[in-house]
Amino acid sequence: MDLKTQTDAELISLRDRLNEWCLKHQESKWGHRFWILVVILGVFAFLQGIIDIFISGINLLDIFLIILGTITCFSWYKDENRRKINIGFLAEINGEIALRDYKDNISKESKTA
Repeated sequence: MDLKTQTDAELISLRDRLNEWCLKHQESKWGHRFWILVVILGVFAFLQGIIDIFISGINLLDIFLIILGTITCFSWYKDENRRKINIGFLAEINGEIALRDYKDNISKESKTA
């Protein structure tokens, strides 16, 4: 998304929505801890499935554990990636808004001088 082609109102609206999303994710103290617990259990399920396949052979429960652990870890990875991307994008938007405000102030000062 090219921020330079966006209007000021669109940038401010986008910034407000991203700020709301970030605040919602930061205010939940147990949300992050719960994700870590779920990922640990997902990794344990994945490893348990792999170890059981080597020890006792392939069965349906082991395949289910491997798939469940893989899905859990992948979901956590995508969520962390989305969070990092959104925080970086929010910083870019704030920088663009600050740059536009600075340019507006400079142009107003040059007109009055």
